[in-house]
Amino acid sequence: MPVEAFLITVVPAADIDKARSILHGITETRDVAHRFTRFRHVRRLDLSIRGIPIIKSLQSSNPKPETLPQWQDLHSTLSRQQYLLTERVDITQEVEAAKAAGQPVPMSEQTQNGERILRFNDFPDPPNPRVPQTVMQRKQVDIREPGPLLEQHLADSGFSVYSEHIEETYHWWHNNNLEFVLWRQYNLNPQPSPLVQAPDQPNWMVPDLSKIEPVSPYWMLYVRAVVDATPVDKMAERMAEAHARLGTVEQQLEGVYKFMVFDRRALDTRYTGDDE
Repeated sequence: MPVEAFLITVVPAADIDKARSILHGITETRDVAHRFTRFRHVRRLDLSIRGIPIIKSLQSSNPKPETLPQWQDLHSTLSRQQYLLTERVDITQEVEAAKAAGQPVPMSEQTQNGERILRFNDFPDPPNPRVPQTVMQRKQVDIREPGPLLEQHLADSGFSVYSEHIEETYHWWHNNNLEFVLWRQYNLNPQPSPLVQAPDQPNWMVPDLSKIEPVSPYWMLYVRAVVDATPVDKMAERMAEAHARLGTVEQQLEGVYKFMVFDRRALDTRYTGDDE
């Protein structure tokens, strides 16, 4: 399973243009992407369900067989512990259209039926003397499937929508395989939409974000490296290289940004049903 290693800090909203200029200089690129993503937290209310119950069906008849290793990783993980997962879809075009229209617009059929990402983020690793104090790391799995197919897989595995949000992000990539991300979030409906859209149900409405306040008056800055877990015998070496690359960035930005030491419990995705 891949591992995400990252640095994190806070950028006040008033300083966003300055931050973009700094990241342009660090990476020697312009903004590679400015995106809006709807993401929905999904969970299981029936905690007796373990793993991915349809895993045998996926093994024999998944229309996207290249995603099977990721489904098997997720099945193994969810067999031991329940987690909140996120289902993600790019709605940049719809957000821009809603802003131009000054009112919500429906998700297009292309977006509705296009690629989604199911993301699993593990509980971050505990502090380790071999890992820099400001670096957090966690296992991560991304499964890419067409939207209706992914929704059905999740529903057949007992998942439902817990909450839904929109994130706004700027992305840059450095030539040493680091990604720089500025991120902020908008909260949406207190009663989220159903996981699977009924045939007679209208497409999800994308709001005009100019009329919604972000959750916080600041952005989060992430600098991240995703390290492949194969071959296993090279994993420790590749993790050390990722830590070194992140350390170099931290030195480059010293005096500009101070990366934070987070309590890993703030990023705990494990789910026990205690909030019910």
